[in-house]
Amino acid sequence: MRKHVFGTAAVLFAAVAGGPAFAADLPAAPQVYAPPPAVVPPPVYSWTGCYLGIEGGGAFGQSQHSSVGAIVPANNGLPITDNFNVSGGIVGGTTGCNYQISNFVIGVENDISWTNISGTANDIPPFNVNARSSTTESWLDTLRGRVGVAWDRFFLYGTGGVAFTGAGVNICATPGCVSDSETRTGWVAGVGGEWAAWTVPAGTLTFKVEYLYADFGSGRFIDAPVPLGGGNVVPRDVKLTNEIFRGGVNWKFNWP
Repeated sequence: MRKHVFGTAAVLFAAVAGGPAFAADLPAAPQVYAPPPAVVPPPVYSWTGCYLGIEGGGAFGQSQHSSVGAIVPANNGLPITDNFNVSGGIVGGTTGCNYQISNFVIGVENDISWTNISGTANDIPPFNVNARSSTTESWLDTLRGRVGVAWDRFFLYGTGGVAFTGAGVNICATPGCVSDSETRTGWVAGVGGEWAAWTVPAGTLTFKVEYLYADFGSGRFIDAPVPLGGGNVVPRDVKLTNEIFRGGVNWKFNWP
């Protein structure tokens, strides 16, 4: 009995003393690895929504005055001036809405701007060569559709529609001037690009550049001949075109 107890104690002592060796002989515990975090791609920007903005730039164009009510019938249809340049600055506001389908964006935009576009030329024979005729614009409004392609935050588009302007004429010769004004309507078309620069939950700040060509055709000014400076200011058709270069900043609302 005593031998058995001593034998058991010896076995237990050897097991404790050689524990690390026994442990080394055991199979390694399987390693558990956490799956890598999922890569979430950044959301693709959507141009769908409505916006308000401001815009400004410059306009350059052409004008010409032609007689339509000369006292001498043979002078009807003759140019009163040669073609001359008109130019000035523009600044105003913009509003519009877009809708995006895949990479295609369609929309409508309206803008109205103050402008000081003007140009002047000397009258030519057989009209009063002492007179100078001017064409002016005091405001400019365009209502246009926009169609284009979006690459995430970049949007390139073509645009076209109807244009309106507050046009006027001013004819001066010593000792005074004769003026007339009216609202002119024409067509407008162009191209542009827009970049969505900064987005927060409430909306997106975008920047755009744009070129527009507007043609207002010919409009009638001066109802009847007016004596001025030793001659007569006669009724006239006035041709007018604009080339508009401008930039703008819009705020697109993130409405549902």
